[in-house]
Amino acid sequence: MEERNKESYYVEQARMSIGVVERMTGINANTLRMWERRYQLGPSKRSPGGQREYTATDIDHLRLIKKLIDKGMRIGDIAQLPTKTLTSLLLETGDECVDMGESDPLKTQVVGISLSRYFKTHIKRYPKLAITCSDTDGDEWLSDPKLIDKTLTDKNLLILQKNSLNQKHIDQLKKISERKIHVIVLYLYSHQEVLEALERQGIVLLPSNIEPSRIDDAVNKVLRLTTNLSSLNQSGKAFDISLPNSQPRQFDEEALIEAEALSNLLNCECPPHLTDLIRRLNAFEEYSQTCGAENWKQAAVHACVYSYTNQARYLIEKALRAVLDE
Repeated sequence: MEERNKESYYVEQARMSIGVVERMTGINANTLRMWERRYQLGPSKRSPGGQREYTATDIDHLRLIKKLIDKGMRIGDIAQLPTKTLTSLLLETGDECVDMGESDPLKTQVVGISLSRYFKTHIKRYPKLAITCSDTDGDEWLSDPKLIDKTLTDKNLLILQKNSLNQKHIDQLKKISERKIHVIVLYLYSHQEVLEALERQGIVLLPSNIEPSRIDDAVNKVLRLTTNLSSLNQSGKAFDISLPNSQPRQFDEEALIEAEALSNLLNCECPPHLTDLIRRLNAFEEYSQTCGAENWKQAAVHACVYSYTNQARYLIEKALRAVLDE
């Protein structure tokens, strides 16, 4: 298993059953199973026993799909799209989005001779962008991987000017988008299949020369998209705590009964008190897995409760073991 940082480790611990996901997303459990069979829209994880375990990321993705279906889109058309593209589609439908507030300017790289000239002249028009301009021809820039890496270091947005788009540009722009860099491309000519392939990657396409109003619309779209995605990421940091590994039970009910019976032999009241605590923690451990949740934050809290109850039960079992060994 690959090494995980603290935050990703927490998210992996916050796993939810299909019943919880049904309540949180409004998607029927049978529909979720069907989507998994037909479109591979299943959970990120499964338990050792084969039970579905959905993460917060899974739920956010399913919620986007549910909203788009409610607005008339077909599941077959959107099932394979990445989260960024789904969010972009939702914004296009006019869905309410998060207030951008006082977020830091988006680090932006502009590439193209006349496009750079435009942004240098109108830089105050875009206070939400921290703009760096490159007076390089778009075709020349896109064909040079070293130049791409150099100019896109630490950048969040690329605004690129090209005369035409063709098949060879799909992989090049896809690689940039996969680096979690938002991409806006101004172009004059392209085949429809190329445009569709790029749109599936969440790339914003402007079929025009430099028109300030259309550039404004594209920039604002990316800013809204970035804010929405950022809000999901920030939600994941709300419970930035390290959870212990799940611990198996050390005593079954028969073993607890035997431990209680040893109280008289040991002349000690600890065994019955400890076994009572273990039973209560066992019961609460099971109960905490069935708690409902109205959103994934609440489900995350219950995941924390379950995990720490699990650890507390394990520690009390160790205490009982120590008493019995003595």
